[in-house]
Amino acid sequence: MPLRWIAEPTPGKSNALNRAFEESLGDVVAFVDDDHRVDPGYLEGVVAAARAHPEAGLFCGRILPDWDGSEPPWVHDDGPYRIYPLPVPRFDLGDEARELHHDGSVPGGGNLIVRRETIPVTGPFATDLGPTGHDLGGAEDLDWVRRALRAGARLRYQPGIVQNHYVDLARLRLGYLMRKAYQRSKSVMRLDRRHAVVPLYMGRKLLEYFASMLFAFDGARRRFFLVRLAAALGELSGLGANRREARSRARLAPLPQQRIAAALALACLAAFALAGQLVGAATSVGVLPVVAAAAGATALLVLKSLRDFSRAGPRIREEILRRYRAYTVWALARLAFWSWVVFAFLGAGGVLAYAILASAAGVAFRSDAAAAAAVLGMSAGVAVQFARKLHRNPGLIVASWQYRLSRLTRWREALGCSTGRARGRAAAAAVATLLVWALASLAARGAWRELAAALAALGAYAGAITWAGWAPEPAALRAVRRVGHPNILMIGSDTLRADRILDPSYPRALAPNIEALAAGASFFPNCYVPCARTAPSLISLLSGTWPHTHGVRDNFVAGADTRLPVRMLPERLREAGYRTVAVSDWCGADLGKFSFGFDFADVPADQWSLKYLIRQGPKDLRLLLSLFCHNRFGRAVLPEVYHQGGVPQTDALGIRTRELLSRLATTGEPFLLNAFFSTTHPPFASEAPWFERYADPHYGGESKFAMARLNDPFDIIRRQGEARTEFDLGQIIDLYDGCVARFDDEVGRLLRHLDACGLAGNTIVVLYSDHGMEFFEHGTWGQGNSAVGDFSARVPLLIADPRRPAARRCGEVVRSIDVAPTLAELAGCDYAGPEGVSLRPLMDGGSLPGELPAFNETGVWITAVPGLPDGHLRYPDLFELLEVSDPAAGTLGLKLEYAARVVEAKDRMIRRGRWKLVYQPLETGMCLRLFDLEADPGCTRDLSAAETAVTAALWAELREWMDTDRKRPHGDA
Repeated sequence: MPLRWIAEPTPGKSNALNRAFEESLGDVVAFVDDDHRVDPGYLEGVVAAARAHPEAGLFCGRILPDWDGSEPPWVHDDGPYRIYPLPVPRFDLGDEARELHHDGSVPGGGNLIVRRETIPVTGPFATDLGPTGHDLGGAEDLDWVRRALRAGARLRYQPGIVQNHYVDLARLRLGYLMRKAYQRSKSVMRLDRRHAVVPLYMGRKLLEYFASMLFAFDGARRRFFLVRLAAALGELSGLGANRREARSRARLAPLPQQRIAAALALACLAAFALAGQLVGAATSVGVLPVVAAAAGATALLVLKSLRDFSRAGPRIREEILRRYRAYTVWALARLAFWSWVVFAFLGAGGVLAYAILASAAGVAFRSDAAAAAAVLGMSAGVAVQFARKLHRNPGLIVASWQYRLSRLTRWREALGCSTGRARGRAAAAAVATLLVWALASLAARGAWRELAAALAALGAYAGAITWAGWAPEPAALRAVRRVGHPNILMIGSDTLRADRILDPSYPRALAPNIEALAAGASFFPNCYVPCARTAPSLISLLSGTWPHTHGVRDNFVAGADTRLPVRMLPERLREAGYRTVAVSDWCGADLGKFSFGFDFADVPADQWSLKYLIRQGPKDLRLLLSLFCHNRFGRAVLPEVYHQGGVPQTDALGIRTRELLSRLATTGEPFLLNAFFSTTHPPFASEAPWFERYADPHYGGESKFAMARLNDPFDIIRRQGEARTEFDLGQIIDLYDGCVARFDDEVGRLLRHLDACGLAGNTIVVLYSDHGMEFFEHGTWGQGNSAVGDFSARVPLLIADPRRPAARRCGEVVRSIDVAPTLAELAGCDYAGPEGVSLRPLMDGGSLPGELPAFNETGVWITAVPGLPDGHLRYPDLFELLEVSDPAAGTLGLKLEYAARVVEAKDRMIRRGRWKLVYQPLETGMCLRLFDLEADPGCTRDLSAAETAVTAALWAELREWMDTDRKRPHGDA
């Protein structure tokens, strides 16, 4: 066989492999390392496998060490102190050929065979992972194989394809073993980007290995722990490299207001220090009453919280909660500390005012009067902030309120009347007048030291308040001029129904800004999500794959399952030179939980973590802290309170999104920015005046400001089992429409900022949602509970490409899995592997080759939802379903024993053209219903008996799709 030798001038194994890809000519490329010896039947095995399995894009075989008896005996040790993996590679899965998957044993590149069509789909080997010079790392091949599998390639293990690895005795010495273990662990850890910080167990592991090595008196034991210690140090080094790379990718130029905020914080600290220096030892006289009063107020609040204890989240079995008793005590102590800080700050304001007035009047400073001033300051501060939030953002209070909601209505009306406003202004004017008089008196007396201390303290106090709450509109920085890939701005809102956007049949015009955007965009009114739950829907959107392909079927996902087995759009765009960023509020934690591949995700921590819910604390503590922590200060020190579920955050998220647009504009790189809002998510709270926009002003029920009794995500889940009579449906729909209008207003702000930055002419704008909402159209409410109606599964989709300014209303059925391949093609990037198709032909005024089938499945029913047929397959409720498999992480997941039952019990549907077939599994048999959506868009008339041929054809197609689900037990439906 003729051989050709090529010299690659750039050092590094990955560069050589990539050059080999470019130079190779055959349809099949086989890898043979320089220290491998192929078996005599190697080529025959490669050819036979390629012919027998045309569906496979990758093949691997055995790698066996070339032992000759000269190796040391310990390499064959199978006891507790064996060295594994050895520096001599071995890959042997037995004598049976089979298909391998990403979640099982995956080979490296030593005995790998690749079809040529797999190479462009997967991309080149990562040059930062491969060995270079004396670097003994080498995870570039493992990374490449994993990427190929995530891109949709299939991998076959063929035991008849054998290579033998040369045994170099120099590699069996202790020094080499340790260096190899270090470099290999470092390289493998570079592939695992789950940890934003070094996990605590790493320190424990290092200490354990070091101590075991130090006190090992047996040679085999000492060698084992030395190698383990080196490997652990390699893991630590890999984690550090990942953190440095992540920080580098996330680094963006600060905006002027961010520099001003930093300068203001420093100025406040300096002013406080100056005031303390000027006052001297007398500072302690004023501090002690503040400390004591704040401690007393905190103790009372903690006692009240414990008496009326309420933990955020679902009801959890006692054996699980017992594991977290110490953690609960720590969380309460942490919240109590920050409550004390808030009380102390408020009390300090009262004592400061008292001290200035006493000094101006020539009255001696008294500790009892100072304590009274501290109490007055705390009371006034809480009352003022409560009134401010009740007026501007009552949903924030409702989220932690455990009293009669009608009280809030009366109080807000009192605050809003002319008398209430006049009293507030009069009180503020009185305080300001007293302080001005006091400062003038100090100046008139020539008490310059006291005056300087008072001015410094007042300035620092006012500056601290300003720093915490200041959120100015970001400056629109002009974009760096460039050519090439377009930017992509994705704007999503959780639970946005399709019939609220550009639907002429809906009586209210809720979205004028989106309508203006649609004047130069392609609008897809019949877009379906595959599962109307946030996590599976977002993953399908950004991967272009069905849930049973990416493996996430609902929101309760823990552990290794958050590492997605499919290739994500942000990863592909990053490879093409994009900066990829996600930003969201409390509904978008999944964008950081799962491996989407964003360079930077400004999102909250996982809200399905029991530890996260415990850290939010009981409602009384949470209410106080939420009043003062819904700002820059709270986001820094108490993010779980800042990101509390159900609290409107559209204003703040809009500002952060515009800040990111300005910062990304200056990089000169194309970007993907995904902004995902909770604006339209239950409990449908919004900032004033939006919650009043469509509501009846005379309504006096419990859902005045938000849907009643929905104070956290699990309240939302629990109430999905209640009947329509339990809801003030008219008021709730009015609140929802106000949320839609609020989201549209924010879309308008973002688009105007995009234009002001000079980005509008080179930015694709996508408007989307993860799912819609059922308002009892089919006897149930919520999202993902019913496949009968379209109100959960159908979402608005709008793609505005400035290079295609024509307005198009594309009425064909499309799927959210079509978005990723569409955006990749519009961005000029190859993106093979998704199960969706590009919608570019429709955007260009053409058509697709045929009608697309839209599939959808319901989510997990947390309770017995109304509207299901008698005899429907069921499973236990949330209390029995949930478990915490990893106590350290605390993530709530579904018990493995119920996994198959939950998947089997899902309702499913297919829509093709005008027809929609709904499948519902029963304890005995199934229920099929057919609807003609052109004649019956509400899905009220079952035509399955009249249209038997259509029913049979759609059922066959739906069944074929269901049979590709590896988690679903196959058999008769």
